[in-house]
Amino acid sequence: MKKLIFTLLSFFIVLSASAHAVFIETSLKGIQGKSHAIKIVYGEPDEHEVISKWWWYKAGMEITLTLIKPDGSTSSLTTTAKDDHLLTSFIPDQDGMYHVSLKRDTERKEGAKTQYQINAIATIQVGNSTIGNTATHLDNELFVFAEQTAFKNKKEVTLTLFQKGKPASNTAVQIIAPSGWIKWLETDEQGRVKFTPEWKGKYYAEVSKREKVTGQDFEEYSRTSSMSFAVK
Repeated sequence: MKKLIFTLLSFFIVLSASAHAVFIETSLKGIQGKSHAIKIVYGEPDEHEVISKWWWYKAGMEITLTLIKPDGSTSSLTTTAKDDHLLTSFIPDQDGMYHVSLKRDTERKEGAKTQYQINAIATIQVGNSTIGNTATHLDNELFVFAEQTAFKNKKEVTLTLFQKGKPASNTAVQIIAPSGWIKWLETDEQGRVKFTPEWKGKYYAEVSKREKVTGQDFEEYSRTSSMSFAVK
């Protein structure tokens, strides 16, 4: 029993140990012809910082998201600022898998050696169709993608990390469970991580990765990315 408890504790860490990140919060199921709300939040899931505290946000700034429809066509979604989040919406006009994508370089102070980049995606299913659920629809430089469209409790989940369109191996991915715990996993040679969820509800995957660069007035990119999926 002691060994079992130690093993569990070695895999799970209290959520408060997690660094803040930018998330897209939205219902992962949509209805054709009905407005679908999308929030951009900073902090930890369900524990948001007020907008004035966001280190990458300037008062009055509008963030533009990319909406990718099931047929691959795209449009822009412009957010408006609320007390502790940015808000936008769209009306689905076809069944299938919609992707909402955020990709933005933060403001960099003069002389800073690191350029930070925020990436976040959300995948919304409208109707029962799975058309459009392909990683090639996304052009984020760092993102976690789920080929499967249904997630069941106690059943293995597979996620793939992509960097610049290719699977990224040997990279730590943080899984945040609805219970308030997190689990760290490392991608294999195909950029995949696998785990078995222990609770129902919405899960988040977070990742950060640094890359040395040349020919710029900074030395490295530090990219972060987040996505969510629902386990039933």
